[in-house]
Amino acid sequence: MLSPVRPKFIATFTLRGFSAPAKEVESMMGVPATELGAKGTPRKPGTKPLRHSFAAWQLTFPDSTRLDEMLPALLAWLGGTERLCSVRQAVAPELLEFDISMWIKDSDEQEGGFLDASTIAALAQVGATLSIGLYARNDT
Repeated sequence: MLSPVRPKFIATFTLRGFSAPAKEVESMMGVPATELGAKGTPRKPGTKPLRHSFAAWQLTFPDSTRLDEMLPALLAWLGGTERLCSVRQAVAPELLEFDISMWIKDSDEQEGGFLDASTIAALAQVGATLSIGLYARNDT
């Protein structure tokens, strides 16, 4: 029997499909990226070359974090909506995405969550999509 994996709470912001060098985009953000990738280079050795450049920033949260706390914390860490709008305008990415991943699908402690209207407005202002993934604790 597999031992249960502790729930994980992760929020990620990704810019994808831009022509500027990924390190330049990282510099514009003012926060070190978690992962960078350049179009035409493999993400990992032995894999196909990337079709789009990308830059991603990720925060991991304590198990007690609520869904409605994650995106505001990530937005603040990235410098707020004005900075994100400025970077979006400068690099014209094909996609801006916020992604929430929560390993709570089989948890007795978590039942779901909500996003505040101001958070939804901030996502709209930035022009970003939102993805939410809920996983069982033993999923990797």
